[in-house]
Amino acid sequence: MAEHSKGMVRCIECRHGNYMQWYHNPIICKCAIFDEKFVAEARRLCDDYEERTNGEPEVTHYDHY
Repeated sequence: MAEHSKGMVRCIECRHGNYMQWYHNPIICKCAIFDEKFVAEARRLCDDYEERTNGEPEVTHYDHY
């Protein structure tokens, strides 16, 4: 089993994310490193996590799919 040096992190706190939300659903993070989407506030293991230092994340809101 691989050891994860950064432990459990949330994408919403990472500098590599672009955040989007449809209606009142959970915020989704499109990761610039993996080019994948994750639930932004869910805890996960990620060795590429880097804490965001520029304040609150900018979330793009959509009213259609």
